[in-house]
Amino acid sequence: MLAQLTNVSLSFPDKNVLQDISLTVYPGDRISLVGENGAGKTSLFRMLKGRLEPDSGEVSFARGVRIGYLEQDLVDEDPGRTCMDAALEPFGTLIELERDIEHLSFQLAEAGEEASGLLADLGEAQHRFEISGGYGFRARTESTLAGLGLPEPLWKRRISELSAGQRVRLALARLLLEEHDLVLFDEPTNHLDVAAREWLEGHLTGMSAAYVVASHDRRFLDAVSCKVAHLDRGQLTVYPGDHSGFRRQVEQAEEEGWRRYEKNQKLAKKLQRQAQDYQRWSDAGEKKKRSAADKGFVSHKAAKLMKRSLAARRRMEDAAESARTEKPFEKSAVKIEFGSAKGRSLVRAGDLIVGYSEERPLSGALSFAVSAGDRVAVLGPNGSGKTALLRTVLGEIPALGGALRLAPSVKIGYFDQDTKSVPPDDTALQAVSRTGREVTLIRTVMGRMGVRRETVNKKAASLSSGERAKVMLAGIILGDNNLLVLDEPTNYLDIETQDVLLEALEDFPGGILFVSHDRHFVEQLATETLSLGLT
Repeated sequence: MLAQLTNVSLSFPDKNVLQDISLTVYPGDRISLVGENGAGKTSLFRMLKGRLEPDSGEVSFARGVRIGYLEQDLVDEDPGRTCMDAALEPFGTLIELERDIEHLSFQLAEAGEEASGLLADLGEAQHRFEISGGYGFRARTESTLAGLGLPEPLWKRRISELSAGQRVRLALARLLLEEHDLVLFDEPTNHLDVAAREWLEGHLTGMSAAYVVASHDRRFLDAVSCKVAHLDRGQLTVYPGDHSGFRRQVEQAEEEGWRRYEKNQKLAKKLQRQAQDYQRWSDAGEKKKRSAADKGFVSHKAAKLMKRSLAARRRMEDAAESARTEKPFEKSAVKIEFGSAKGRSLVRAGDLIVGYSEERPLSGALSFAVSAGDRVAVLGPNGSGKTALLRTVLGEIPALGGALRLAPSVKIGYFDQDTKSVPPDDTALQAVSRTGREVTLIRTVMGRMGVRRETVNKKAASLSSGERAKVMLAGIILGDNNLLVLDEPTNYLDIETQDVLLEALEDFPGGILFVSHDRHFVEQLATETLSLGLT
């Protein structure tokens, strides 16, 4: 055992998060932690790291266990610290030993009679350096940085000059280079393109340390997990196998639950009819007893029927109560009535070149079209110009070359990956109400998108990135648009909410131009792809 939660409960002022849950992490475990946003995944990670105390229950650790935790950003304490400086920090002891070897080598070159003593010291230092991996740590660091999408031109750049996404990738690289017995990965796939996700999949499957990982990329979870811990409405259930196997087990359990519920419903109806029949016969017998000279036979029969009636009624009530308690949890279905798309051809581009300066274009010549019913996925590594292309279509930046035409009837709903377009002083409900839709439908759609009841009246400025993303998407789905431009809409969405979004987008009659690194999302939604490469 490396770490263990035993009968742990946790609550915050506005909600109960965890209710009497238990989890044990053993050496070699590869555990996916899944659940809707707000289910308590980050809280569980913080307890496993020892940063959060539960309201009740026990959190225990193996003696001397080394636990690593993915920080979502690096604190830049030294303004001169570079990307490579930060990545090499786990090897501080080796770097110091490397300096000692260099110093001893210099002294040896200058030494006379003391050469034999220095030679022995140098040999011992070189031996320790070799058995500690000293001759491979720099190559390992460079390989990890490159694999996670931080190429050599960034290595000498100061951390303060890196983007938020690059800093997250640097934090992940440093965590992977450290020595741990247990690693906690909270959303490691955020800000990773497909190539980096695949590199991380390969790295994790070769790790000796145990890990628990939360991610919204189901393909990634399939590749890296052997167990799934599912958080749902305060309860934690552990399933063997990968994420797809977990989903199948949940679906089978739901189907069995519905079969059991329907069986009890039928039994309750049958018993209700029996009770009514016994009651009717008992009432008829009682009436007959009062209207005739009864020597006890009719009275005895009526009492017997009444007894059967009461027994059948009790069995009926038990079956009905069992049906109520066993009814599977069911989310309310939402059907959004989209208007018909106005205009077939929405966007047409010919030899389009995008970027932020003519000296450094981000793309080659691009030719594509988006019509009503099209779902065009823009694919490519980070830095290939995907967001620049979307901003060019939106008219936020000019094209560097070629032609771009938008139909006069185009109405665009735009999702930006930084979720900055939600008015900060609006509440979540006010922001979505700008669509002009009926309030009940707005609240229902927001609920299905995972916007909690207590969040609806909060100002957007106080919402998390994930909450703002859900508010934006609810507004886009309900808006009067015939072209949706979506820049990584799934980054902050749990898998359940992704499925809700996919269902809504599949029914959308207009065109969709979108960027996503989620392979499942792309395969389910895209009718065609537009691939960009680094120039």
